[in-house]
Amino acid sequence: FATHFQHLNDDLNLLMESRGLDRSLQTRARKHLHEAFKVHRQRHQQNTIRALSPGLQGEIALQSGADQVCNCVWYLRDVDPDVLVDLVNYFVPEMYSPAEFILHKQAVSVIRRGSCWFKGRILVRDSIIGEDMLLDSEYLR
Repeated sequence: FATHFQHLNDDLNLLMESRGLDRSLQTRARKHLHEAFKVHRQRHQQNTIRALSPGLQGEIALQSGADQVCNCVWYLRDVDPDVLVDLVNYFVPEMYSPAEFILHKQAVSVIRRGSCWFKGRILVRDSIIGEDMLLDSEYLR
């Protein structure tokens, strides 16, 4: 994965040079990519985990803390381990840069690192954004 990530860095540098981006934006983009290394690695690892048996997927999910993430959302607390394995396949790690505006999306988000300002409140680790998305989603009605 390290080689793939180095290619991402190289591509980013070429992109920024070819488009003549200002230094401030270049610095922020490089910092974001550097900080997002773990997120990109987790996405890459999800494909590897899907190649394993359901039993192994479940064990990995439990030992990786997926149950802790689910326990942050009231309607996913203490979910059955078999359901947890299926849920983990829909988890998508995301990362946002400081001062970045996060568009409202039809998803439940659990903050695992850092903090954010949301509807007049400061949210920190294990805080939830969008837990009511089930009520708002046209698809799920």
